[in-house]
This record gives sequence, structure tokens and C-alpha cells, in this order.
Amino acid sequence: MTAYLQYLLVKGFSFFINLLPEGVALWVGRQLGRGAYHLVRDRQKVALQNLRTAFGQEKSDEELRTIAVKVFQNLGMTAVEFFRIPAMGLETFKKRVEIEGMEVIRRVLDNSTKGGFLLLSHLGNWELMALAGRILNLSISVVAKPIKKNPWMDRMVTEIRGKMGLQVIPAERASRKVMRALSENRLVGILIDQRAKRSEGVWADFFGRKAPTTPALSVLAMRTGAPVIPVFMVRNGYQEHRLMFKEPLKLVNTGNIKRDIEANTQLMNQTLELMIRQYPDQWFWVHRRWERKKVSLS
Repeated sequence: MTAYLQYLLVKGFSFFINLLPEGVALWVGRQLGRGAYHLVRDRQKVALQNLRTAFGQEKSDEELRTIAVKVFQNLGMTAVEFFRIPAMGLETFKKRVEIEGMEVIRRVLDNSTKGGFLLLSHLGNWELMALAGRILNLSISVVAKPIKKNPWMDRMVTEIRGKMGLQVIPAERASRKVMRALSENRLVGILIDQRAKRSEGVWADFFGRKAPTTPALSVLAMRTGAPVIPVFMVRNGYQEHRLMFKEPLKLVNTGNIKRDIEANTQLMNQTLELMIRQYPDQWFWVHRRWERKKVSLS
């Protein structure tokens, strides 16, 4: 019942936020994010701990707290924008989003009959980039974990993504569906910036510290030979964004499968880290990237 009540609250919030002008709705999102920073103390502590791990030798505590507040504000605006996506027209998207590197994606697809992978991360408004598929006439699938604890929320989120033209592949036993998508010359997006299970992850450097990282993208890319294209959506002002397609990664392929997987996963972490360093206030620092241990609130 609690899960259903949560769903109803979110549904009501979605309805309310779509009644407001965009600028006002984003302002509400920023205030909600700022409020969450002060009220959701456990996630505040996680964000600050993660930021100290990444930038403790480079930035002061005051700078880190400022970044943390902006992280929560970005998440608030991202939530608002996500629920407003179904009502967003393509012309509005074109006005709001500057796209860089279209020639990269075109070149890859023109020279490939096996599709390609998109290296994704929780940076900026990662959900909004799905609309680029409709703008650029791209067929995109994305591997995503279902919201197991709330099937109503999971259904709503999946429906919104579907309205953006996104094909969602459940993360569990995804390999066969990923292979099918590639055979249809689709682009398959995979997020690798969340903590993987210790028993399944590759321990790769991330901001100078080993982090359990999913090897799924490395394994699939090596198995299929499909190119891996890093893609990032970052905020470029209050109501504007910049979508960037980067050159495909040059993956290692020495024949030593275990070491190649480790090297390629490390390369992907480094690629993400470089972008996060440029936009530290737009990444998902509220997730325990390095460890599961709960942070003390004392």
C-alpha cells in the first residue's frame, strides 16, 4: 500500500508540475532539491562523503558543500523535466538542446551493420537525451533496472520513456535482447556509473579509488565488435542543455579476455571521470559509488 501511495503522490506531482510555465516549474524543482539537501540527511552525507573522496585534496569543504547543494538542485530540475517530457514538442527540444557531434553518430551508423553502444552516465539530465533519437531519427534502446519495490512507478517511468521513442530492455538477462537490438542496427545505451555487486564487478579506478564497476558494456562490446560512443547531456544554463556525442572509444583487444575487460572498463571509468570533473555539480553523487557501508549521521 505504501508503494501505491508513493505512486499516487508522484502522479499528483507530475500533474501539478505540468500545469506550471516551464520557468516556474524548474524553479520549483530547484527549491525541492535544495530542501531535500537539508532534509534527506543520509543522502546529504553520502554526497559530501563522495565529493570528499573525489575532490578532498583539491577543494575546500565550503566548495564541496556548494557543489552538493547544486547536485540536489539539478536532481530536482531533472525530475521536473522528466515528468514534463511527454508534453514537450520536438521544436521545443530543438530550441532547448544544442547538439554536438552529430557527424560522429552518423559516421558510425553509416559504416556499421551491427549497431553500436552508447556509454551513458547519470550526468545532467540523462533522461532528456532520449528525445534526441526522434530528432536525429535514431533507433535507441537502453538497458535499465526496473523499480522492483514499486511496480506502479516502474510502469509510469517506462511509459514516459516509451513516449520518447525509447525501447527499454530490463537489466536482468538482457544480453539476448541487446544482441537482437544490435542486429537491427540500433544503438544500445548502458549506464555503468553505479556501484556493481562485488561478486560481479571489475575493480577499476574512479577518482583515484577502486570502485566495483559493471563489466557488462566491455564484455558486450568485445563480443560483438560494436563501437562504444560516449554520450553526455549537460545543463548549459537554466533552461538549456548541450548533448555531446564523443568519438568512439579505442578498446583494448590483446586476446587476454580478463585483462582486456579490466582495461576497457577502466577506460570507460576514465572517460566518465573526465566529464564529471568538468561538471561536478551535475553528477549523481547521492549514490554510494565506492561502498555499501552506511554513513554515520553523527
